[in-house]
Amino acid sequence: MTVPTHLQYTRDHYWIRKEGNEAIIGLTEIGLLAWGMVLFIELPERGAVLGRGSYAGSLETAESEHDLLAPLSGEVIAVNLLLERATMMLIESPYDKGWLFRVACSEPSELEQLWDAQTYASSYSFE
Repeated sequence: MTVPTHLQYTRDHYWIRKEGNEAIIGLTEIGLLAWGMVLFIELPERGAVLGRGSYAGSLETAESEHDLLAPLSGEVIAVNLLLERATMMLIESPYDKGWLFRVACSEPSELEQLWDAQTYASSYSFE
């Protein structure tokens, strides 16, 4: 499984790519494979203001439904609407075309609390 070193991570299987005071957020390959085939995804609306840990949407798999909780605080400035019609992009391209949403970070200190690739990868078994 891939864990790109240029990204940062959360224990809840989110990846974050920082670009200035903005962040692009997606789900890791490890998390997606653990949850199973995604049937439906609901993403936050552009302009929504999210607090870290607040509800940002949901993801439905063949097995269950998962709440998507914001890994960072900020205003949603872009949403990957293509995922609503083509959820396979999450598995086929989780770190590129399968991004979820982009936020303008309101709490820069939260970025300092994210994991690097080595920490994230070592926290999960690849068996």
